[in-house]
Order: sequence, then C-alpha cells, then structure tokens
Amino acid sequence: MKTLLYGSAALILLAVPAAAQNTNPSVQPNELTATAKQKPPLQLSDQQRRKIQDALVTAHSAQKTPDKFEAKIGEKVPTALKLDAMPAPLINQEPVLKQYDFVKLDNDLLVVDPMDSTVVAVIPRKFPKEQATQGSAPSGQTHDPASHGDEAETHKKN
Repeated sequence: MKTLLYGSAALILLAVPAAAQNTNPSVQPNELTATAKQKPPLQLSDQQRRKIQDALVTAHSAQKTPDKFEAKIGEKVPTALKLDAMPAPLINQEPVLKQYDFVKLDNDLLVVDPMDSTVVAVIPRKFPKEQATQGSAPSGQTHDPASHGDEAETHKKN
C-alpha cells in the first residue's frame, strides 16, 4: 500500500512541472520574421550624412545606375548592383551604420539594409559624376578622387 502511495505521489510531482511548462503558446516562425522586419527607420542627422559622404568619397566602387531604378527610400536594390560593407573607420564614428551596407551610384550614395536589400537612406554624392562631366573639371579630370585612381599622379608628371 505504501508503495502505491509513494508511486502516485512521485507521478504527480513529475506531471505538475511538465504541465506548467506548456502554459505559454509557442512562437511561430512567421511571427518572428514579421517582428524582425519592424525595424525603426534610419534617422540620419546632417552631420551623419556629411560623415558618410566624406568616408565614401574615396571608395572605388561607383556603379552605373540601372535603367528604370529610382533611388528612393523603401525601394529594393536591383540584383545587378553590388552591396559594399561600410568602411570600419565610419562604423567606429557612427556605430548605428554597422548593420547597413552601401551602394555608390553616379550621383547618389545609398544606405541599404542587407537583410532585404531595401534602401534606407539616399545621400547625394559629394562629387557626383554628372557634375564632373559638365566641364567643371580641367580636361579629362574629375573632382572625385576615387573616380580614376592615378589621375593626380599622371598630371603631376606632366
């Protein structure tokens, strides 16, 4: 009789914690994805925008803007464009940019969320290609230090 009583008590003690654990409903994967997408929008001050312009002016990754692509917040970046990681010195100055990539186009710098390839900020380039080709630079030169790497060296020799 004692064995039956002890066995019943042990069974009850084991069943109570197991039942208590299942009181919370499980989280569905779709709910996690929806929650992850609800990131607050990137708010950049004018000073942060200038830091981005300055840091990316020498990046040798300018790409031609694809036809039918309009650089605006919320747009998906076409797969033809390559996303580049933010430079480490810029991330050190502005840690909020760590989770973003960038695309350097002819006239704009795009800050892109790499998780879904969505544009989160559009910043005009410091030295847009359009401006440089309108005759504002001496023959064959551009104002963009990153546009033709050794141009400055060529003109120093002449």
